[in-house]
Amino acid sequence: MSLQLLLPLGLLGLIGIAVLIIIYIIRPNYLTQHVSSTLIWKLSLKYRRRRLPTSRIRNILIFICQLLILTAAALILAEPALVHENTSDNLDVILILDSSASMYAETNEETRFQRAVSYAIDRANDTFAAGGLVSVILADDAPDFIGRSRISSEESDALLSALEELRDGRQSCFYGISDIPAAMTLSEDVLDENPSAQVYLYTDVVYDENYLKILGDRGMHVENVNDESEWNAAILDASAQIVDTYCEITVQVASYHAPRELDLYIEISGADAEDLSSQGRSVPPIFQSVFCEADTVKTIVFRDGGGEDKGDTIYRALDVDQRFQTFQSINISIRSNNDSFSADDSFNLYGGQKPVIKVQYASSLHLPTGPHDVEHPGPNPFVNGALGMVKKAFDDLGRYDIQITEVQQGKEPALEGFDFYIFEHDMPDTLPTDGVILLMDPGVGWQGAGISVIGIQDLNLRTSCMENVENTNHAVMKNPNGFQVSADRISLTRYKSLTCDPEYDVLMTCNSDPVFLVRKNADIQVAVLSFSVHYSSIGRENEMGYIFYNLFDYFFPAFVSDYALEVGETLQANARGDELDVSGSGSGYSAQLTEFPASLEFSIPDTYTFRSMTYFSKELSAEVFVKVPAYESNIWRSEEILTEPQRREEEGAIINDLLIYFAAALTALVFLEWWLHAHESK
Repeated sequence: MSLQLLLPLGLLGLIGIAVLIIIYIIRPNYLTQHVSSTLIWKLSLKYRRRRLPTSRIRNILIFICQLLILTAAALILAEPALVHENTSDNLDVILILDSSASMYAETNEETRFQRAVSYAIDRANDTFAAGGLVSVILADDAPDFIGRSRISSEESDALLSALEELRDGRQSCFYGISDIPAAMTLSEDVLDENPSAQVYLYTDVVYDENYLKILGDRGMHVENVNDESEWNAAILDASAQIVDTYCEITVQVASYHAPRELDLYIEISGADAEDLSSQGRSVPPIFQSVFCEADTVKTIVFRDGGGEDKGDTIYRALDVDQRFQTFQSINISIRSNNDSFSADDSFNLYGGQKPVIKVQYASSLHLPTGPHDVEHPGPNPFVNGALGMVKKAFDDLGRYDIQITEVQQGKEPALEGFDFYIFEHDMPDTLPTDGVILLMDPGVGWQGAGISVIGIQDLNLRTSCMENVENTNHAVMKNPNGFQVSADRISLTRYKSLTCDPEYDVLMTCNSDPVFLVRKNADIQVAVLSFSVHYSSIGRENEMGYIFYNLFDYFFPAFVSDYALEVGETLQANARGDELDVSGSGSGYSAQLTEFPASLEFSIPDTYTFRSMTYFSKELSAEVFVKVPAYESNIWRSEEILTEPQRREEEGAIINDLLIYFAAALTALVFLEWWLHAHESK
């Protein structure tokens, strides 16, 4: 890099300096004046001697500014610039190593990735021997240079050593889909320095030969590292769901690059168990052979009664003792296939045994308490209807098995053993300490859970509830799944006025009094509706069901958002306590989460176990299967187009002009010269 003048003739403008000097030489330093008074002359000389030093300094500065102004103007005419030397004649190579999961395919105990690194080492050695520069990019989910870019032969030892470590390692690849476009973009850092640098991509993706020739003419070379003997049998996906009465298992398999007979083996654990802590009954394993043509996906459905095969979908009937409704885990594997890629030979299904949420609903007989009050029976259909809706919704989602117990009239409600307690009208003296509590229409004078009911407010006309502005987006009012409670659609004719601890979030008010509030912390988790369903319109609107659904989703968030996902996909995890521990069965992964909801991405296929203790000392656990992306199972996949890096159209020196800097300096000098002139007479 050097400072150059793109238009040297512009320096002729420096002639102006000589003109300026001549002007200063020939102009008179002062004007001769004749005065009639000797006294005035003496006073004038005295005054001039006193001002002379300051004036001389100012004049010198003005002269220097004028010289610099002329110099800056001349340099601007000459177009100064920083010029990077043209390096296009240098031998420069960029080596991109595809490290996607399919690069784990192997022949004779050598993976494709190891072959790719060996080819890269050979190319690097040849380039160093010719005095060239080498840049190596490891293309995984976040591509980056190995070491740094443009490494010379004098610094080659560290790079070659790093490549040899990659070649000798057995887990150097990424188990997901590599971001090749990002690697190409990264290579542009080198191409900006040397547009003629040659790019080499070592990959297992197959491209058309004619297309590769066109790429080669543009300096983009693709070297395929596949071995013709490599093939892969894969379980692409699997699921299990209740259809009619029994569970139906669906498995997608394929054989890539070779037709094969695949032997499926399915083991079911914890069938029809009462809960997650029960062992369940034993189910005989399922065996099934499936012939797969090369590069064809077959779907096998195991279900009660079987079915007629349709195209690439095969139906197989389950034996009587193989039928089940719930499960704790299902392991599906391909036995004795001897394929080249083993990471997708098995698939685990979890989540077939839904966690149980035990709900107790206790509603006392509602007796008249005023001249306009009427008697209502205890349990009301609005609450039962809302609970039924919530039960079905969470059952359809596969999240919870909500079991509802209704306390009969005259019976005392239980104060332990449930996850969710609903008390309507009459409240127990002592509240449960092992679950979430919903208080509906608590009686006057009742105290507990940090609230005190201090009176009854009768309204002459129905009055709408108004949301508290600060809590408009509270999860109970605006659920992420779309169930939004509209407080202004709920009207009241009577409610209980109360006072509450500041730990409560007030969600709805009526006449500025709180009528719906929640509290969720480690000590107590409570929701309060300070009005009766019988004195509101809530039962005739969707808000009743929305409120109940949102309360369950708020206090009992999904422990994990999914039970099977691919490497690179995001999993959401929640805890009903302070901590959640995550561990991998074979990957060695371990983490402790303390902020929720937590987002996780796993980079290694494995079964991951989630464990947590709720605030009510209830242990929660779940297992999640993380698999290789189905896209990577096709180890002979072909693509039509490859993302190429952008090159500069014009090869040559890289020019960064400096005109703006000199223009700024010129402006500053003109301003300074003007300022000095403005103060010359002061």
